Amino acid sequence: MTELKIEVPDELELGFKELSKEEINLMVSKALREKISERLMFKVADELLKDSKITDELALKWGSELKERVAKRHGL
Repeated sequence: MTELKIEVPDELELGFKELSKEEINLMVSKALREKISERLMFKVADELLKDSKITDELALKWGSELKERVAKRHGL
């Protein structure tokens, strides 16, 4: 396993002192796993959408239309 050294900001230092080394390792591992997964998903999405002709405005328009149809279907 790779070791990673991090610097803890002063405002978090007290909280870290209250936790065990194992708790800190679990928290940092979970946070890294989530952040890495998120970044990789965005990279994949960017790659899939790089040649897309759909604009942000068009996506928002479609979302709004879909929301209206769902509301109408459910009598809202």
